[in-house]
Amino acid sequence: MEINENIQVDRNLKAIEFEKAGEIEKAIALYEENVTEGFKGNHPYDRLATIYKNQIDLDNEIRVLEKAIIVYEEITLEDRLEGLPKLFRFKNRLEKAIETKKQLAKQKKAKLK
Repeated sequence: MEINENIQVDRNLKAIEFEKAGEIEKAIALYEENVTEGFKGNHPYDRLATIYKNQIDLDNEIRVLEKAIIVYEEITLEDRLEGLPKLFRFKNRLEKAIETKKQLAKQKKAKLK
């Protein structure tokens, strides 16, 4: 399957409009399409990770960040200048999300006692 980058960019722009209109689920659907296709830009990964973090949906936040890391590892290998700093940023965000998930699990476990 060939990926059309123009369609991906259009999805991002439409998703931005949906976010501004408060239609978060529609924005998520468009960003998720780009993530599934391995969009080679940070926008859908950043936005989805932020949306899922705000929704306290850590599993999806972690999944999106892991996908971003895979994409940015490829970008770095292609010698695109923005690749390495964004790769490090996504890795840092992933570590924080995993740590948050662990902390919430500990809190939940403590409440059950």
